[in-house]
Amino acid sequence: MQTIARVMVVLAAILASTTVQTYAQGCVGDCSGDGEVTIDEIILGVNIALGSAALSGCPVFDRNGDQQVTVDEIIQAVNNALGGCSPIPTPTPGEDAWSFQNPAPSGEDLFAVSFPDRDHGFAVGSFSEVLRTTDGGQSWESLFIADFANLYGVHFINASRGWAVGEAGKIYLTLDGGENWNPQASGTQEDLNGVWFTDVAHGWAVGNTGTILRTDTGGNTWGAQSAGTTRDLFAVTFADSQHGWIVGDAGTVLHTQDGGASWLPQTSNTGNALYAVAFRDANRGIAVGDNGTILRTENGGQQWIASVSPVVTPLYGVAWGDAQTVWIVGDLTDEFQALILKSEDGGLTWTQQQSANTNPLYGVRALDGRTARAVGGAGTLLGADDGARWSLRNPAPTNDLYAVAFPPGESSVGFAVGDWGAIAITEDGGATWSGRDAGITDGLFAVTTVDPQLVWAAGGNGVIVASRDRGNTWSVQNTQTTETFFGIRFVTALQGWAVGTNGTIRATADGGASWFPQASGTTEDLNSVVFVNTSVGWIAGSTGTILHTADGGRTWSRQNSGTTEDLFAITCVDTNTCWAVGGAVETSTTPPVQVLLKTTNGGQSWVPQPVFCGQNPQVPDNSGCPDPLFGVYARDARTAWAVGDLGTILATRDGTRWDPQVSPTTDTLNGVFFADANVGWAVGFRGTILKTVTGGR
Repeated sequence: MQTIARVMVVLAAILASTTVQTYAQGCVGDCSGDGEVTIDEIILGVNIALGSAALSGCPVFDRNGDQQVTVDEIIQAVNNALGGCSPIPTPTPGEDAWSFQNPAPSGEDLFAVSFPDRDHGFAVGSFSEVLRTTDGGQSWESLFIADFANLYGVHFINASRGWAVGEAGKIYLTLDGGENWNPQASGTQEDLNGVWFTDVAHGWAVGNTGTILRTDTGGNTWGAQSAGTTRDLFAVTFADSQHGWIVGDAGTVLHTQDGGASWLPQTSNTGNALYAVAFRDANRGIAVGDNGTILRTENGGQQWIASVSPVVTPLYGVAWGDAQTVWIVGDLTDEFQALILKSEDGGLTWTQQQSANTNPLYGVRALDGRTARAVGGAGTLLGADDGARWSLRNPAPTNDLYAVAFPPGESSVGFAVGDWGAIAITEDGGATWSGRDAGITDGLFAVTTVDPQLVWAAGGNGVIVASRDRGNTWSVQNTQTTETFFGIRFVTALQGWAVGTNGTIRATADGGASWFPQASGTTEDLNSVVFVNTSVGWIAGSTGTILHTADGGRTWSRQNSGTTEDLFAITCVDTNTCWAVGGAVETSTTPPVQVLLKTTNGGQSWVPQPVFCGQNPQVPDNSGCPDPLFGVYARDARTAWAVGDLGTILATRDGTRWDPQVSPTTDTLNGVFFADANVGWAVGFRGTILKTVTGGR
């Protein structure tokens, strides 16, 4: 009775002194999320302000994120009750609830690249993607062909005139540097994989089942030529107007020395598919393909000799830089980075160069012996300007991303991290993302921030890097371990924890200047850590591991999760309410497993949560979205999101029922973060960054 009396006195004073005002952010006091503020919700807010109710009961009262409810916030809630809440943003027609922010300028796979001169370059890829550079590959812009066909080959003879070829016999011509593209009739439905022109009139396109097309009219008409084979053909090149080569499946090499009037086979001495070929002149050439195959010739292909290849990775592209310099690009190595090989002796020997990228590279062109450009999966654009160091030419990383975080109360400045030391930052809410170099190549799997200036990221080999200037510069902190960190969390500028392989826990009380071990009592991998204050926290890990502390990590105790599946992420909103997610990916012999747990009593019990994505939306059934979950984030005890394999996005609006949201990607999503009930981000493989301004609805 005393509490109710105090609430009513405060409420009466507020109502007596309040005038209706308009506020720009959120709907303070709308605990239920129904767009209205009721008297009961205002009473709850007053109780939170007085300390007799927990903030988790209605986190939307805490407008500025300072973990308390003030008189000003109560006044704003009353204003919202009197004047109404602003409507929740909804997508405009044609706008997705979740939309891509990265990769840029495109996230489509890029399969081929052509440079007619040092400044002008063009790349083509899936869904008719065309990119153009006018500054030698330093920056690129996205163009578009009005079709959704995959484009596999491109060749420009000058900065204006070029051709692109692709699936189902597609051929396109541009006369204005890619601004406009006109279809040309190929006379075939076979996929076309490569194209080459020796001048404005004479050109060839090659494709599946031995397809060779020739034009003497700049593509106005195309006619079929005999290949003498039904093998798929992948690439065509000419050294001059008379001498040309085609390569394809099962070691196929064809050669012309009469300007393409006829094509004759050459002996390659390999049964591996050959995907690319390049000639320095009519004698010296290199062909590359499956299983690390590298062939070279010094006599126009009369003899093809196998070079000693340092890899067994599929090789997709080759380019000469000068008489001695050659580059090759290909698939991912055992280190999960795109392969780049370089020769400085005309292809006799090869050394691997670091790409620091997790996407295959499909095409490469060299501008000289020191300058080369490569394109690949997820719209990846790489460049080397000194013959040795390759760097990303996309604005932000295209590497696999594992985590995203924004400071409390902040929706403008944010950070995402990923493989090979990838760091992306935004200062405009994700309208643009840009990459930062922390000077490391270890994968970064977790990120945490307490204000726009202070941010930490953790990853492989015990690496923790920190920035004190909004992510612009980074320093490596000494963790005294080489274990891989999968989770990190700071609750103040000084106090934080990192967790990782073999039960590793490190803690700091000085912002990471020094890290000291804490005993976890387990050797299981620890994948995620969360603290709700400086004392109370949880860790989630493999085989269903959940650890809890109430003393800042001095002691950790194991809680019974009720599962033996791996748990990859955990989120908590107060000392009672948490969610943990995990599972296992589908294999050839086992179905996928999805784990979604919740506790409302501080972890004394963890309860599986119902997911509604089956045929009947009223019956709990995750058969329509059964894949494992790798990231989870909760705003309050009612509102949370989880992301996972194959682009899965789930959300709850009442704290119990989880429903799927429409995802624009099938790439794995690893991390999710929300700045408020509507604005959030998810990150994942191939540099994926998604954003929603509608809570994902």
